[in-house]
Amino acid sequence: MEKDKIKDKIQLLVNHYNAGNLHYVIKETEKLLIKLPNNIFLINLIGSSYQRLGDHKTAINTFLHILNLDNKNIAAYNNLGNTFKTIRNFEEAKKNYEKALEINPEFVNTITNYGNLFFELNKYENAIENFKKAIKIDSKAMQAYYNLGLVYQSIGQFEKALENFEKVLQLDQNNTNADKIISRLTKYSKDHPHIKKMEEKLHKSNLNNLQKSHLCFSLGKAYEDFDDFNNSFKYIKLGNDYKRNTIKYDLKDDLKTFRKLKEFFLKYKFKSNFTVSNNKTVIFIIGLPRSGTSLIEQIISSHSKVYGCGELDYITRIVSENFFDKNVLSISKLNNLDQITAEKLQKKYFSFLEEFSSNSQFYTDKAPLNFIWVGIIKILLPNSKIIHCKRNPKDNILSLYKNDFDDRLNFTYNFNDLTEFYKEYLNLMSLWKTTLNDEIYDATYENFISNPEDEIKNLLNFCELNFEKECLNFYENKRPIKTVSAVQARQPLYNKSVNSYKNYENYMKDIFQKIDKL
Repeated sequence: MEKDKIKDKIQLLVNHYNAGNLHYVIKETEKLLIKLPNNIFLINLIGSSYQRLGDHKTAINTFLHILNLDNKNIAAYNNLGNTFKTIRNFEEAKKNYEKALEINPEFVNTITNYGNLFFELNKYENAIENFKKAIKIDSKAMQAYYNLGLVYQSIGQFEKALENFEKVLQLDQNNTNADKIISRLTKYSKDHPHIKKMEEKLHKSNLNNLQKSHLCFSLGKAYEDFDDFNNSFKYIKLGNDYKRNTIKYDLKDDLKTFRKLKEFFLKYKFKSNFTVSNNKTVIFIIGLPRSGTSLIEQIISSHSKVYGCGELDYITRIVSENFFDKNVLSISKLNNLDQITAEKLQKKYFSFLEEFSSNSQFYTDKAPLNFIWVGIIKILLPNSKIIHCKRNPKDNILSLYKNDFDDRLNFTYNFNDLTEFYKEYLNLMSLWKTTLNDEIYDATYENFISNPEDEIKNLLNFCELNFEKECLNFYENKRPIKTVSAVQARQPLYNKSVNSYKNYENYMKDIFQKIDKL
């Protein structure tokens, strides 16, 4: 009877883990470990909880403790690999995945995770090889099919991507992430069968709000494809409402960071920048998301001297780890930055980039929200180039509102948050333009559409790159694109999205009027 109670308790803890109640899991599992000391399953559950909470140091120590108890524990090696990958220690991640595979060369979870590591480093051929290997071992390895679809999508092989996402839905029809990506890869007509399938699925009672949001955003895109803007906006609005209910976001936290940055940099003299020992050039492509950042990176990375890294979170990580105190930006830490620390952070950043390519002279870092950290970027990397992407504000706001993002763009799912964030973005960019002036290049989306050759030449000139015709034929570039723009950035320039806001003007009058007044 006691064994049955313990078994039920463990299952309950697993359920709480799956539901995201991680602090509860840690607390109750530690109690249970008093009765079951050195129980590896329970210790692993604690380590995995710390990993999901972002306490990577404790997670690593917990998994190492398991290996002290059992140095052949494949799950611990696998989880160590995942944790090291999360903190961008790719070498240690690779070592631990390989140790797991030495113990069991056919452990599908590790093979899939190893593939994810290669994908993150843009080594897509290795990623494909690992995902296919996982599928060969287990024909129902749904995560491997899904990740293989992501790779094919990112390198522009859209038919193969669709095949794999369709396979995911065959294995689990409630995997609405697959529906979402299928919708991005599909040009819908009114009678397309996927529309009916998604609408039927949406009315099922067993879907959570996140799954419903995926379907609504997908249906919004589908109806837009054949100009049914009434139904399109209906689903877009529903998608945003569902998504907003799944996230814990307070705009005040971002506004506080913006305020502190302005307080510091209004007085800062950039002439006192620190020196850089690395002679390589980083081209930061910033702006609001959906402002043309993927297009600009595709153009620049088509140049023979440039390696396009994609959307990186390295600067945000460096800032949060070194200039925040208890989740609040610390002015004193910024004030106390010295040459030694600056050099250390420079080396850390370049070591990340060189994981992608060690022999490039120029790198692009296309994380739009790096617009927040322009001042810090120019302190740490004074030789970097800053490209600021701009677009018709209403088109930009619409595109933010009608897309579902997988990252930290939590301000996009509510009109009030969107308006306030946009206002603060304008204020912050005004500060950077005032203090840094000609060190920031404005790349206006509409200008690239109307006059591509001259705009591309001017852009390359700012980056100190000679003109190459490949930059005009950027859509032929085979480099991976891992953002929402994976399809658009592989097409020649088109003007369909210019003034697209007019299709939704009747539904978004309030926010558009507010944007007009900023």
